Amino acid sequence: MKKLIMFLSGLFLLGLTGGAIYIAGAMFDVGISQQITPYFFQPNNLSQRRPGIPQTPRDMGDAKFLDLLVRKYITEYFYVAPDAENIARRTSPTGVIASLSSATVFDEWLNGEAQNIQKLAEDKSMRTAHVIDSIYKPRNSQYWVVNYELKTWSTPNNFSIAPTITRGTMYMDIIYSPEFRPNKDIHEIHQYLEDGGDPAAVFYFRVNSIIQG
Repeated sequence: MKKLIMFLSGLFLLGLTGGAIYIAGAMFDVGISQQITPYFFQPNNLSQRRPGIPQTPRDMGDAKFLDLLVRKYITEYFYVAPDAENIARRTSPTGVIASLSSATVFDEWLNGEAQNIQKLAEDKSMRTAHVIDSIYKPRNSQYWVVNYELKTWSTPNNFSIAPTITRGTMYMDIIYSPEFRPNKDIHEIHQYLEDGGDPAAVFYFRVNSIIQG
């Protein structure tokens, strides 16, 4: 009797297994071609966030590349981080603002906005800056029109307090060409970048004058 029960139980388990296989096969028909197409999402043009070869200025186009450099300049011109080393690096004659500006513009920044940045940093404030519209150059004008927005958090470590938002306009006289600076050797540029230098500084871009709107 015991052997009969074991035999019947085995048949039942075998049938159950076969039924499970049949149901799984009905749910997934291997006869139908299945294909998975992978996609890479490119967040932006930063080389470290691209799965492939970084885009060149020619790939992006002159207008787009100039727009990126202007946005970089506005960020460097206004942003605030409560860090003394950050202030020292940015106000240095070898900093990004100095590299992308004429001597007059850099001196005006040092004696103007940089002083405000210094004070905000000492108060542990933080500020972001970004361009809010497309830049454009009116006909028969030498100045590019750049609208920007600043967000300032005056109270440290308390993001429940809404930032102060201010907007303004810069009129910028810019010299630009989609190429490296003509006085820079390619090996010198490579070493500069390997040492952690800012890539924006190696391009032929300079702000000759600024009028605050």
